[in-house]
Amino acid sequence: MRVVPDPARATGTGIVALDGAKAAIAQAVLAGWDIIALDEASEIAACGAGVLQKAPTSETTTADISTRFARRPGQGGAKSGCALTYDTRFEALAYRLDAFVLSPPSTGLAVFDTASFPGPRAVVWPPRALLEWAILAQGVPEVQVYDILSSARGMQIARAAILDIAPSIIWVDSDAEAAQLLATGQVTMAVAGEADLAVTAGIAAVVQAGKIGQRRSWIQLPSGAASSPTLRPADGIVAALAGDQSTYVPALWRDAAWYAQAGAHVATGLAGLGPEK
Repeated sequence: MRVVPDPARATGTGIVALDGAKAAIAQAVLAGWDIIALDEASEIAACGAGVLQKAPTSETTTADISTRFARRPGQGGAKSGCALTYDTRFEALAYRLDAFVLSPPSTGLAVFDTASFPGPRAVVWPPRALLEWAILAQGVPEVQVYDILSSARGMQIARAAILDIAPSIIWVDSDAEAAQLLATGQVTMAVAGEADLAVTAGIAAVVQAGKIGQRRSWIQLPSGAASSPTLRPADGIVAALAGDQSTYVPALWRDAAWYAQAGAHVATGLAGLGPEK
């Protein structure tokens, strides 16, 4: 059995959630892979469109998932039924230790404060955490973030915040690239997955306040050796992931179901802001 995480980057912003999932699945099937990982929004979109098959389940996997991924009400706790299991990742802001020695950032929202924290920021396009952080910076409670982002006014607020710091943003294609730019000193800040930021240890620090929790979905491909009914591919993955779960509880869990359905809305709000503007 070949298990390959993230064969293609699906953004999870809803802009290309379904298209990104289709591309990743097609690439994985062509390569003969059995199980891949997608961001949860892309998995939900693909599951709802019938691109993915419903996953084999067991009492063990169902109980394990429900225990490890309890959510706040309305914060994306529902599962599509197509994922074998999930793991967690955290999106965070990191900064170079030599850039802000006297007064370092204390929250991820500092990415918008270019006066206090000057210098370029590496951000993956399309932006993820910036949307939520822009709303939180207005004093909106965590449980209302996606309600606000669902409105035209809310998206305008997020757009304006990103536009304000656009001259300081270096758009990149992946979390790993953002972390690398931070490690080499080409940027003073990076917004990326916390695991990818590990390469900057000793050079940069991750800001704990404001981290956003999200799930990654492990899916069984429609074809391949793992689809045999005599195999239970989920068992080994659940066992491996169960021992690697963070106890950190972020203030905000990403609402993947919202992103999976908000593609046109988010695309309109971000139009003209990115590297292809």
